[in-house]
Amino acid sequence: MKITVITGSPRKNGTSNYMADEFIRGAKESGHEVYRFDSARADVKHCLGCNACGMGTKPCIHKDDFVELSEHLLNSDIIAFVTPMYYFGMSSTLKKVIDRFYSIDPQLKEKNNKGILISVQHASADAVKEPINAHYQAILSWLNMENAGIINAIGIESVEHMKQTPYPKQAYELGKNL
Repeated sequence: MKITVITGSPRKNGTSNYMADEFIRGAKESGHEVYRFDSARADVKHCLGCNACGMGTKPCIHKDDFVELSEHLLNSDIIAFVTPMYYFGMSSTLKKVIDRFYSIDPQLKEKNNKGILISVQHASADAVKEPINAHYQAILSWLNMENAGIINAIGIESVEHMKQTPYPKQAYELGKNL
């Protein structure tokens, strides 16, 4: 199975990237092919809403790192979104990448593939995860994707703290059991 993992953390050694590492480790151990795209370090321009792409009938006017990512997205069976939660949602770098899906919407919708959400938040209130989960579910619905798993790691202060919780094992097992 081909999996594209899109990470959204600006912190290279942060908690959500640690979760991505564990998910990828499990997936690779099961023989899956994994492509990781780090949205915080990629050159991806904002969607201008110019409709030059005709919502996927023509190439996007931007020639940036999304061009390579789009090839992987269109050849993947699963797209995993891994992000810290900032103000009840995905990081802006991950959201910027998702906005560019507009240029390949029809092709993504035809695939009927699966999605995964792994989010990490410092807040310990369980209700804080609802907005990010609702946004993720809306993306899945729009793209005719099936949910293959959600992990919301809540109340996480640091990578060291994360290692003391069940969340890394959950991410590893999710990747391993796909």
